[in-house]
Amino acid sequence: MKRFLIGFTVTIVTLFLIIGCEKNTSSALSDEQLEISGIEDMVLDENNEYLIDWGIDDGDENNMFDGFSTFASAFSLPKVMTPLNNVVRFGRKIDKRFPRTIVVRRISPDSILVAVERVLSGKFVIFDKITNSSTNTDTIGITRKPLRHIVKRKTIFVKRNVTDAEFRFPRKRFRLAQVSLTLGKSKPVNTIRLEKISIKSASGYDTTFTDPLNTMLNIPEDLPTFIKGEKVTITVLVSNSSTNLLPDSTGATETLLLHFGINRQHHARKRFEFKGVDPETGFNIYEGTWTVHEPAYHLFHAVVDAIDNGTIYDTDNETYPYNSTTWGYPYRVVLAK
Repeated sequence: MKRFLIGFTVTIVTLFLIIGCEKNTSSALSDEQLEISGIEDMVLDENNEYLIDWGIDDGDENNMFDGFSTFASAFSLPKVMTPLNNVVRFGRKIDKRFPRTIVVRRISPDSILVAVERVLSGKFVIFDKITNSSTNTDTIGITRKPLRHIVKRKTIFVKRNVTDAEFRFPRKRFRLAQVSLTLGKSKPVNTIRLEKISIKSASGYDTTFTDPLNTMLNIPEDLPTFIKGEKVTITVLVSNSSTNLLPDSTGATETLLLHFGINRQHHARKRFEFKGVDPETGFNIYEGTWTVHEPAYHLFHAVVDAIDNGTIYDTDNETYPYNSTTWGYPYRVVLAK
């Protein structure tokens, strides 16, 4: 009996020591540190649908017409009198997506601002049809340019309105409340600026964005919402400070694409039409229309993608390196009432 009591006492003391050690380990971090840690986990979660930072091409060089995302409807490229004067396809091949980097700043006792950045690197790939006049046969030439594309966005997390019992878990005290649009830029060369994007839908959605990183959308009420099957028109004003502008047969010095969702796994892209020069600002005007076919009651992301024509139509990577600017925004699809 005495041995039993001694053994039982040793066991109880050991358990208390273990529990005490665990408690001391967890209490080594302050509540504020645990709150920040919980927010960092949410931001770095690749499955967080609101923080997706992809959406531009990521194709397969070995599958020219199925890779680099499918073009919606008929697609033809205007002629440009350059070394690559018969381009039939182009797109990005992302070889590496670097981990997200974040900067966390508390802006009030109940609000935390997180700036998010991701670097994408790889190749910009152009497919050019080369015709042998003597044999009347065609071959495809491939030009590759190194690319580096940096995507940024801002988020705001706010403290939950929860019960005292739930408030015991600091890592769960904050929720994602706002997201900005995404801004993507080529590095080290970037001469393209998207000055303004206007979005109008047949059902009445009508808004204009001019500053993607400082446009904060409340979740979910501020997200653009489109009805499945309706048409959406996007108008973009673009400036380009390049000293080597390369206009195509329409007069456009950039090629603009809209990347949008087909379903949860696949994306398409559609080319904007050049509408001329805005007389007031001197900016180029591009317009595109897309029909919303995505499944209802899901979140998607669209990306407006402006690429300097020299990137696409000239082989000289010194004069015409990869040069692009992108704006991305989340949107919801619903059914008509």
